[in-house]
Amino acid sequence: MFRMNPCRSRSSENGIALAASLLALSMLTLIGLSMTFVSSTEVLINQNNRMRLVNLYLAESATEEARDRIRNLITSNLLSLSDSTKVVYIVADSSINPTTGNADSNPYFDPDYSSSLSVSIVNSDLSSIGSAWVKIWQKTEARAAYSLTNASGNTTDPVFYGYDRIQPNAQLTQYVNAGSSVANHTGSPVYLVAALARNSSGYRQQVATDIAALPSPPLNAVLFSRDAIHVLGSAVAVEGNDQSAGIPVNLNGLESQDTITGNLTGVNGSPLADKPLSGYSYNMNSLIKALKPPFTKEIEQVVPGITILSDGTYVGNGLSLGQIPASGDVSQSTYVNGPLSISDSSGQGILVINGDLSVTGNFTYFGLIIVKGKIHLDGGGMEGIKIHGAVIASSDMGNAQSLLEGVVQITNDSAMIQAQFNRLQYARLAFREM
Repeated sequence: MFRMNPCRSRSSENGIALAASLLALSMLTLIGLSMTFVSSTEVLINQNNRMRLVNLYLAESATEEARDRIRNLITSNLLSLSDSTKVVYIVADSSINPTTGNADSNPYFDPDYSSSLSVSIVNSDLSSIGSAWVKIWQKTEARAAYSLTNASGNTTDPVFYGYDRIQPNAQLTQYVNAGSSVANHTGSPVYLVAALARNSSGYRQQVATDIAALPSPPLNAVLFSRDAIHVLGSAVAVEGNDQSAGIPVNLNGLESQDTITGNLTGVNGSPLADKPLSGYSYNMNSLIKALKPPFTKEIEQVVPGITILSDGTYVGNGLSLGQIPASGDVSQSTYVNGPLSISDSSGQGILVINGDLSVTGNFTYFGLIIVKGKIHLDGGGMEGIKIHGAVIASSDMGNAQSLLEGVVQITNDSAMIQAQFNRLQYARLAFREM
């Protein structure tokens, strides 16, 4: 009878246990190495993502500095409204020059640079933030690499942000100021702003944005109303002939898509004193959207004590919506998100009302008033209502009536209107990573 040697049995069991332990240890080691690899990869990914975000925000900050400085760069003639070859680089450090060498020899080289450009290099006001440079030049089809017209090929004509004068429903758009279409458009040049951020390890991030001044809507009349206009009494005076110095921009006195009735003896303008049944209008949603905060301030911020009724109407007396020129010439563009009913008030700027407007008593205003609704101006007191600028009004359906009564004077002042738009912040139209 065969009998197993106990010593040999124990030795076999020990060998199997050792092999199993080694296998388990190997598997745990592999798992540990895998986890270490995955963790290291995640750390590298997070570090890379962090560098990208930091540089993205640095580059975006540079574009904001450019937006803030464009107006002064135009005033100092470093940028030009008529010369698209002028380019400005704002650099974080005087040692940075994006126009020298090439991509191999200069880590800050701009591949879009050309010797045909008229370049100015200025120092950043935000050098401590750490972006490398930001470039400002006018947008053209060729520079944007796409066509905005039906013409073949991309032109070198500057792209403008503004209005087509012959649109029956004027709204903001982009177009190319080329050839015979110049007279049909009004607006401001679009600037292409590209920024580069680069850290000490060589990580680069570029962004680009389109920036333009908000242009004044095209004006056909000193008071345009989509609704019918009715004038009560001989104390209403509407003057469409421009009262500003410089090149006059004369307008019709009153213009409406509906009828214009009442006492029109005090209404003047050029080419027409009044133009009823007009085919022209405005896209009020477009105007309201373009001029909402932050380009204007909510009326609650301008006059914190204003009353808001249960139906959403803003009511106030003795409001100051900016100072009139005789009292300090301080503009305050204001947005009202609902109907506005005021009396014995004054202001200067751009007054945007998302609802009806009712004004009584004394009221003096310098600038442009835009009303998404009907208007009722009832001047009284010592001075009555005096508006130096223009008024645009339009209810949604255009089936209401705008009413002028009492002592009312509305005088076309194109320079005053333009001055208000010149004070607005430049608009960022688009933003993209490169």
